Amino acid sequence: MRYGGERWTPVRRRLLIGAALLALAAVAVAVALPLLRDRSQHRLQRRADREVTATAQRTRATLLAEPSGREAALRTAADDVDGVEVLTVTAGARGVRLVFRVRVAKTAASLFGWQRATASGCFAQLVRGGATPAALERLPCPR
Repeated sequence: MRYGGERWTPVRRRLLIGAALLALAAVAVAVALPLLRDRSQHRLQRRADREVTATAQRTRATLLAEPSGREAALRTAADDVDGVEVLTVTAGARGVRLVFRVRVAKTAASLFGWQRATASGCFAQLVRGGATPAALERLPCPR
């Protein structure tokens, strides 16, 4: 039997267990970080999409509150809302139809640095002189 061989066996065993736990923790971190980053980016994208819808609703309220109902006044009212670009304004027998695009860019700090999400959507609103307003409709955006 070697001199002092029994004293080093528990120390070696603890070192092996510690190394195995450290390797397991490193693998867990390597797997978890991309999943957390994707989840946080997805959450930011959802917030940007919700803000597109909220901006479209604010634009609709601005358009329906415009007293004159003329094409130029409605275009100006929609252009005054941040993030809104008026694509077309057409006057018809039923009223004035505006097609507009809403663009939103969101940035947020996270554990992984700055993340950025952009969202856009196109909408159409018919403004007519009657008491019942038309619904806001979502359209596919032109390229």
